[in-house]
Amino acid sequence: MLRDIKQNEIIRERSLFASVEQQYEVFNIKGPMGKGLNIEESGVHVAFCAGTGILVFLDLVSHLLLRAYYKHFVETAKVPKSMYQLKDDFTFLFYVSMPSMDSEIGLNICEALQKVNKKLGETNFRLKVRISKRWDGFRGEVWDEEFIEKQLLPFAGSIRKIWISGPPSMNESLDKAFEKLAAKLEISPHLIDAM
Repeated sequence: MLRDIKQNEIIRERSLFASVEQQYEVFNIKGPMGKGLNIEESGVHVAFCAGTGILVFLDLVSHLLLRAYYKHFVETAKVPKSMYQLKDDFTFLFYVSMPSMDSEIGLNICEALQKVNKKLGETNFRLKVRISKRWDGFRGEVWDEEFIEKQLLPFAGSIRKIWISGPPSMNESLDKAFEKLAAKLEISPHLIDAM
């Protein structure tokens, strides 16, 4: 089948990357690998991430954005089945930390979902951003046991998954905090995934 494609019909052949890669070493990236996020179709899902740790969740944020579009603007019969993977009681609480706004990654799509949801009355996404190196010296809230309890206690018993995706020190401190709060939040260790 590939033999039927003419050389000038191959889009990638005309790309800038294709011509530049001949000058440099090429790396093959295999993925996705691992067990994935193991998202449940309903309930509360929580992610704490820093830096490039946000990248892991941008597909989920994009899915929620598309889901809102299809739910409110497309006839039910024309909605792709993939938009029904998550139930209406699915909620994603997204805690993002970054050193400064100069180093933000993916925040634009998160803010877009937040705005769309507000306009459409959807409640399946909450974003909380912490900037650690602000111009005014304010560091932002510390993600400790007290912070987690204050943020997540209202969702006790409804939490289906918790992800921690950041530098090792952040992952370790949050993992310990969740361990101490497990009974109050009604979570078991298998729900927590430090990446």
